[in-house]
Amino acid sequence: MIHAHVSAWFVTLILFFVALFLIRAGKKKPLKIVQMVLRLFYLLVLGTGLHLLAAAYQFKVLEANIKGLIGLWIIFLMEFILTRGGKGKPTKVFWIQLVIALILVFYFGYVVLG
Repeated sequence: MIHAHVSAWFVTLILFFVALFLIRAGKKKPLKIVQMVLRLFYLLVLGTGLHLLAAAYQFKVLEANIKGLIGLWIIFLMEFILTRGGKGKPTKVFWIQLVIALILVFYFGYVVLG
């Protein structure tokens, strides 16, 4: 299941950057399609993450819950960046939070939870 979770995150990040490219290129119709597929992958990430949380990390519950909350915050940040970026509003604060959250989630995922 961890392979499915990591793969879903990988595809999610690729779709996020594709959506950013489409925003900057001003292509609204392809952007809507990519955003809908991206939201589907958010659900896949959440589903596989909840499965991992319930099944694999029984003994490190606090750390796994913290990682899950950080992952959820990453999804929110990606949506905020795409939404505000599409409206032409500043996104610098969200980008800073996204970088910090990504570092934290990798730390919790690979160092703390192993």
